[in-house]
Amino acid sequence: MGIKPAVIAVAAGIALAATGCGDNSPAPSAPGTPSRPSSVPVTPPQPGTANNPTAPEAPPTEQPPTPATAQPGSGHGYCFDLNSELAHSAFTQVIASEPATEWTIPGASEDLIADGCSGVLSWMTVEGTGIHPATHVLFFTGGKYLGTASKEPYGYTHVLGKTRNTVQVQYRWPLAEDALCCPTGGPSVVTFTLNGTSVTAQGQFPPS
Repeated sequence: MGIKPAVIAVAAGIALAATGCGDNSPAPSAPGTPSRPSSVPVTPPQPGTANNPTAPEAPPTEQPPTPATAQPGSGHGYCFDLNSELAHSAFTQVIASEPATEWTIPGASEDLIADGCSGVLSWMTVEGTGIHPATHVLFFTGGKYLGTASKEPYGYTHVLGKTRNTVQVQYRWPLAEDALCCPTGGPSVVTFTLNGTSVTAQGQFPPS
């Protein structure tokens, strides 16, 4: 005759009571569950951590933008600065051929360093004194002086505008019957284009 299930349960309870009397050992963990020593402290959830996903996280720190690299002759935020040593050196070279004339620097291009200076054709004007002064246009790129727009300076000359690698210069000149105040020769616009470290010109220059 077989043993009823109820009898088995009672017998098992008696055996556990007999073997566990006076034993304070912790009960074994269920299979597959790692036990943690009671001496290990439990860290409470911290704001913004994985233990507390509902707490707001600190915003990420923004890195400052990397400034564009400056070059020799740059300054004041411009790829070419007319106050630089490069500008002064070029100015000295140009006026050396005519030391008896007083020369000034009326202006220069204003290409921003923030926009990048690679492949930029910069200009500076050097002007003599007088009512209708002769003007030289000087070119620069990559921190180097490239030379003047023309071999000799011309009066009634000014820079019309520019793109990144071109400069447009307008020339006028008096004809034989013209008064010096009112030249009728021209106007002619010459476009200077940067090709590497050289400059090409397209347009009509004043007659020599």
